[in-house]
Amino acid sequence: MKNLFNTELIRLTAQHVSANFIGFDQAGFIQVAIDDIENRELKDRANQIYIALKYYLPADYLTSLSILLNTLTPVQDNQDLTEITTDENGVAGWMIMPFTQYVGELGQDYLVESMDALRLMTKRFTSEFGIRYLLLAQPAECLTIMDAWCDDDCYHVRRLVSEGTRPLLPWAMQLPEFKDNPQCALPLLEKLKSDSTEYVRRSVANHLNDIAKNHPDLVAEIAKKWLAGTQANTGSDAVTSVDKNRQRLVKHACRTLIKQGHANTLSVFGYAKPEGVLVEISLSKTVVNMGDSFIITVTLNNQNNIAQPVLMDYVIYHQKANGKLTPKVFKFKEFVIKAGQTITLTKNHNIKPISTRKYYAGEHKCSVMLNGQEHGMASFVLT
Repeated sequence: MKNLFNTELIRLTAQHVSANFIGFDQAGFIQVAIDDIENRELKDRANQIYIALKYYLPADYLTSLSILLNTLTPVQDNQDLTEITTDENGVAGWMIMPFTQYVGELGQDYLVESMDALRLMTKRFTSEFGIRYLLLAQPAECLTIMDAWCDDDCYHVRRLVSEGTRPLLPWAMQLPEFKDNPQCALPLLEKLKSDSTEYVRRSVANHLNDIAKNHPDLVAEIAKKWLAGTQANTGSDAVTSVDKNRQRLVKHACRTLIKQGHANTLSVFGYAKPEGVLVEISLSKTVVNMGDSFIITVTLNNQNNIAQPVLMDYVIYHQKANGKLTPKVFKFKEFVIKAGQTITLTKNHNIKPISTRKYYAGEHKCSVMLNGQEHGMASFVLT
């Protein structure tokens, strides 16, 4: 992925800057931008390009900002960003990332001009990384500007409102003020929750999921509010209806809380503590080799006289290097178990190496979660 920033794209960028800045030292810019490029990862490559821009563009910020904006590829407002990159038409795609860093780090004394530049740049990649420098420096002023962006015709700009203010955006600096006080951005999320595009709504969901990691009860309250629906009169009947897009947004926003078995969140989705449900769990293997799989079998018996909705997950307790076990929750199934019903479900689980998890030999455990409540326990040994 680091090769998204490569020598050829840097040369093209230098040509576009040179076409808009008489006297630009292309060779010097390229030499600095590609310095030790093979040993740099993606973000480090972007930062090195920013360093080159800072060194070789004019010292006057507004003059340099105008040069950068003049290099941008012409685009339509809602163009698919997977289609464009830096080419003979101008700068776009990943090369925008160091451009937004330039604006964010150096443009704080010119907030209005800098925010408008990021609005234009996000139509060609995303300004979600660069805007965070401005949000850290002048949060209230940025939020005022971004409030108007909620009504922008371009969905890339509307998404930037939500994505740029995420407190825990992956790959990016955290926003401590937004992390501690999520109320900062909530009015913007309220405006965007019914956006016409899934792209924007999914960003709102991810933002709420960030908030949930430090303010779970708040997100549970928001979920309840947003799923409350509207009363529509149909003759003499009052019907509560909730938009399916809203349901999908809220479910995605609460994914971490649901996995954690957060009681208030589960109740929002109609899942209460199961009453009178007996649970048995068994594994097809007690010894598992790396790369193998095994089958988890769960039998439920509802001894209650009412049907009960069930959100069932399973938990694998992985052995760590220090000998301790740490849980990881996996999705299983959502269903309704009828009164007096016995139901048996199976799930195949693979033990295969992945980049985000290191396996250690030894005893592992497996359990099931019903509506956030843990039941049963079975063991296997990984060899």
